[in-house]
Amino acid sequence: MAITARLAANLLTCRLSSGKELSAKPFYFRSAKEAAGSALPEALFAVGGITAVKVSGDTVSITRETPEDWPSVTRPAAKVLEAHLASGKPAIKAGASSNMPTEAEIREKVSDVLEKEINPAVAGHGGSIDLVDVKGATVVLRMSGGCQGCASSTATLKQGVERALRDAIPELDDIVDSTDHSAGENPYYKG
Repeated sequence: MAITARLAANLLTCRLSSGKELSAKPFYFRSAKEAAGSALPEALFAVGGITAVKVSGDTVSITRETPEDWPSVTRPAAKVLEAHLASGKPAIKAGASSNMPTEAEIREKVSDVLEKEINPAVAGHGGSIDLVDVKGATVVLRMSGGCQGCASSTATLKQGVERALRDAIPELDDIVDSTDHSAGENPYYKG
């Protein structure tokens, strides 16, 4: 079975996809102590340098404090995942309750970060970023005004907005930009 790895935009989280369901419900562990008794996250924390583990569907997300030298962590983590899959053991201990925030809780936190941190910063450029939807732990955003069609919109989203949202809500999966950057009443750039 091939394990694929993909770094998140914040460069602190890497997702390992196994192609085989590990957990029907998502679970997020902030420490080895929290992971005690759950075979896969417990083994991943033993790799060292990992500060958080999320198990959801066929994906394991591992987070570190620094982005340097990911291969030194992803290679052993992929081996742990492969060994776990071969073992046939459940990834999460029986009877564990998912500790993921609800969609409503995520929506509230995202709205708060957008209102207090993000929109005051982008307002100076005539822009705004709005929450469109929350689906599970995936957030859908839309940029408008000066942010819509701006050449820096991707950098703003990935390096600014995504980083702020992941700092506030580390359990997030994807952050999706639903903006049509070529249309709108006042796009920064019209192609």
